[in-house]
Parts: sequence; C-alpha cells; structure tokens
Amino acid sequence: MTINTETPLTTPDISRVAGATLLTLACVASVSAQTAPDMNYPARPVRIIVPLAAGGPVDLVARRVGDRLAKQLGQPVTVENRAGGNGIIGATACKSAQPDGHTLCILLSDTVVINPAIYKKLPYAVTDFAPISEISRIDTAVVVTTVLPVRSLQELVQYDRAHPGTLNWGHFGIGSSSHLFMAQVNDKLGSRIVDVPYQGGSLVLNAMLGNQVQVSSLSYSLVAQYIDSGKLRALAVLGDVASPRFPGVPLLKDQGLGTARNAWVGLFAPTGTSPAIIARLFNEIKTITSDTEFQKALGAQGLAVTGRSPEATAAVIKAEGKDWQEVAASAKVSLD
Repeated sequence: MTINTETPLTTPDISRVAGATLLTLACVASVSAQTAPDMNYPARPVRIIVPLAAGGPVDLVARRVGDRLAKQLGQPVTVENRAGGNGIIGATACKSAQPDGHTLCILLSDTVVINPAIYKKLPYAVTDFAPISEISRIDTAVVVTTVLPVRSLQELVQYDRAHPGTLNWGHFGIGSSSHLFMAQVNDKLGSRIVDVPYQGGSLVLNAMLGNQVQVSSLSYSLVAQYIDSGKLRALAVLGDVASPRFPGVPLLKDQGLGTARNAWVGLFAPTGTSPAIIARLFNEIKTITSDTEFQKALGAQGLAVTGRSPEATAAVIKAEGKDWQEVAASAKVSLD
C-alpha cells in the first residue's frame, strides 16, 4: 500500500493557484496581442511622406530608400510629396497618421530643429516624431558669384562694408537654414547684406547666375558644375568636418560663426509606433546605408551617408535644436 504524504490543497489554495494561472495566461495573451502585428509587419504597402517638392535632395533620399525598403520588406513603398509651409504641411500629415509603421516620413532637419526655434505656433512638436535614423548630411557651402573679387568670408564682409547695400543674399524662404545663416553672418560679423527670399534653391541659383543676388548657401548638387566652370566660388563649408566635395574650402565655423551646421535628412515614424517596428526599420536602414552603391549614388549628389541610430538621431535633434534656438534669438528671427 502506498501512503500519500503530500498535503492536500485546500479550497483557498486552489483559488490562489487558479487565480495566478489566469493572470499568467492573461499576460501571455496581452503580450501576444501586442507583438503579433509587429511580427507580421508590414502587412500592407508603406507610405513615405516627404514635406518638400519632388526633385530635391530630400526627395532623392526618399526615393532611393523607398526602392530599397520595398525589396527588403516585401511590400510596395510609395513616396508622397506634401510640400508647403517650410515642411509644416507634410510633417503635420505624418504625425497625424496611424502609428503602425505603414506611414513614415523623410524630413529635412529644418523641420525638427529650426521650425520649433522660429515659429511661435506649430501644429506639431518634435516629440510627435519617433526617430528611426539620420540617413545623410547635405554638403553645403557659402558661395558667391565670381563677379565679386572676394575669396573668403572675411573679404566678403569687408567688401560689404566698403560697398553698403550692394550685396544680396538669396535664400530659400524666411526661417530656412539659408536665411538663418545670412542673419548669423550679419549679426556676428557686422555685415549688412540684404536678404532676398525665393521659393527654393534652384530659383536662388538662377538668380545668382543672373547676378540678381551675389551670395547664398547652397548644396553641392546645385553648385558643383558652376564652381567647376568658374561662375561661382565657394567661400566656406557648413558642418563640423571638411568636405571632400569642396577641397581646400575652410569651414564656416572656423571663420567667426559658432553654429554652422549642415542640414541632414532623416527617417521618422509617428510617435507611438511600436519599438519593435522602429528597431526593424533601423536594421533595414543599416543594410541600405552600409551598401557601397547606395553611398556612391548619394555621394555623387553631395550627400554624405551617416546612418545614425534612433538614439544618436534623437541626441542630434536635441543638440541642434538648442543651437538654432540661440541663433534665432540672437538674430531676432521669429514667425507666427
């Protein structure tokens, strides 16, 4: 005869065991419900909103990234240009989208580091976007027409003082980085160059070639052939490191300006998008940005591939946002 020495469960013991089991099953079910959609991502075509017109460097990055993502994700990826209002229209559309990873946006850095510094009211906040990756930096330089007898920023300022009211700085919109650079040059170096707004970099370039404006800050892709042909001259490069695309041209920050950051292009999702989806997308971006053919294609257009992580991109936004707030306040640039 076998004697059972185990203590029998009482009714309260059974209730506690049953309760714990049900709680465990509920937690498992909850986690499964939350992760199942992420594991099936993407379940349908993905849309990338670009808050700028087609044809520029941001649109170029979006279309090249979209083509690669479509192959890697196994779903169509479409690029939707929603231009207007210094990027505000498209950015607002992105932040208002369902945060399920099927709507993303590729933004120019101005949208998240300059607009919050200059607009009193914005229909979005920086916190409305979850960074996925800073994809590339835009090689940009301060350029002048070769009609001017100047070869440095200091000589430009001296020329302005000797010929007051004769120099025009073309920029692509009030509150744009190009406008703030001009305001910073005037504020820090004591020049009085006149600002002339246009609706885009291509229009500024045309005005420079026609000598309606003599100075601007423009991307490599716009000015390269005209520097090579001797119609334009680069005086200073934006950013923290020298650019191989502007050989021998000194940095703007080493010529009396503390903040001289170049713009960048980044991939974002609406805040609330699952961390698992953000991680998946960043891994896909890492694959894209590490590809030499992708790097060469963007490099030919003056775009230096960076491929920063979500955390590093968030740190860049925080640091640059603070810098631009100081520039905007010093230059007294404020928009409603």
